[in-house]
Amino acid sequence: MMLTALGAGIGRVESAAAGAVEVSGIAIDTREMTGGELFVAIRGGRADGLDFIDEAVQLGASAVAADRHVETTVPVLRVRDGAEAAALLARRFYGEPDRDMTLAGVTGTNGKTSVCFLLRSILGGDRGPAGIIGTVGSGAGDHLDATANTTPSPVETNRLLAGFRDAGCRSAVMEVSSHATIQKRIAGLEFDAAVYTNITRDHLDYHGTFENYRRAKELFARSLVGSDREKKPGVLVYNVDDRHVREIGEEFAGQTVSYGIERPADVRAAGLEADLEGTRFTIEAGTGETPVRLRLLGRFSAMNALAAAAAATALGIPPDAIRRGLEEAPAVPGRFQLVSRPGGPSIVVDYAHTPDALERVLGFCAELGAKRIVTVFGCGGDRDRGKRPEMGRIAARFSDEVVVTDDNPRTEDPAAIVADILEGLRGGSTPFEVVADRGEAIRRAVEGASAGEIVVIAGKGHEDYQIVGDERRHFSDVEEARRALRSTGGRDEAGGRDED
Repeated sequence: MMLTALGAGIGRVESAAAGAVEVSGIAIDTREMTGGELFVAIRGGRADGLDFIDEAVQLGASAVAADRHVETTVPVLRVRDGAEAAALLARRFYGEPDRDMTLAGVTGTNGKTSVCFLLRSILGGDRGPAGIIGTVGSGAGDHLDATANTTPSPVETNRLLAGFRDAGCRSAVMEVSSHATIQKRIAGLEFDAAVYTNITRDHLDYHGTFENYRRAKELFARSLVGSDREKKPGVLVYNVDDRHVREIGEEFAGQTVSYGIERPADVRAAGLEADLEGTRFTIEAGTGETPVRLRLLGRFSAMNALAAAAAATALGIPPDAIRRGLEEAPAVPGRFQLVSRPGGPSIVVDYAHTPDALERVLGFCAELGAKRIVTVFGCGGDRDRGKRPEMGRIAARFSDEVVVTDDNPRTEDPAAIVADILEGLRGGSTPFEVVADRGEAIRRAVEGASAGEIVVIAGKGHEDYQIVGDERRHFSDVEEARRALRSTGGRDEAGGRDED
């Protein structure tokens, strides 16, 4: 694509010869360059893209985009904001793929992954193959490729959407994180629906305060009614049972569809029943009543299904197609994933890594009337310290025993992380122990459990790695749980279940 056409309306080319410059791609990271790209310099939290311009030129960049003056040997596209420009340029380079399909985004502290899987199942059953982008991975079929972030870079996001379009997808769903909205990774994308699940404490290491975190979430809603949209305004789908989400929904100027269980809503769930065999409820909406039997487990799964049903309703999908999509939805890896042995304990692996998510998972386990609940968990390093003692208190409240262990300590001292968690555990009556080695912690908990008891292994879910220092090591809670079950002399059975 020619630089002048690519940058029209986004920036001003500072070179008379720029009209003859052809761009073969968009790059924001020199490590991903092959030559011929337009390198967009972005000011990040740890580095400034301007510092890598010389390296980008040496690697074959055909041009550079920057929001400040640059002295270099290739044409420069001067833009107002580097981060926003990267998203807009990538979208244009890949042919504005969001305009060729129904695009739904899901945001919230918990539930994003599950709602995306459920909504993709509904869309896929009604309209043909649908793509997905999120924490577990991205793809348009059964196989998902890993993604580095919940919401990838703007270049990767637009490349993926273009791939979905070219593969014949008529719709796509994606998780939208608070980081992505602040960093403008989704700038320019025209979503047909935005789903808000809940807003509770998370990522305060990045946002600083809960108010800043909430404001980051609000940015997504504003994109639905932008004056420069070519699509009609998008629909805001929001959870009325969550106070912060409800306030965003009630203040939104455009079209909305509300959902909930406790409060009056456009789409409601009634007659909710949940156990280890599945979740049953009836969707009540203006179109009537639709009974649903989910393979997924827990009250939180019903809420996630309700969010997907409300979004599908907003997108014009009929009730029977919604029911089929929900009931046929595949398990989500690491979301209330049940690993069990006939006649043995129930082992639950879940991604719960926030206070709200941990309370939801353990609360459901308590509702099941287990003889005993043992919780194995830790907290990630270099992340929000304030949630650690809170998670310790929640684990103590719902558990008969707690095993505190390492999660992804990253560059933080693991002992310091554990000390923060123990602030919430000390002084209570719930027994606990610290087993730093996560594999050993899982083995002790599983081997000490018996039939009728539940062991919850929380925090990492689908992840198959552990980050210690700057090293990424292979580690899977599911694999460790299965290994521990086998060591007790039984055959394990794994079934996908769902949270977050």
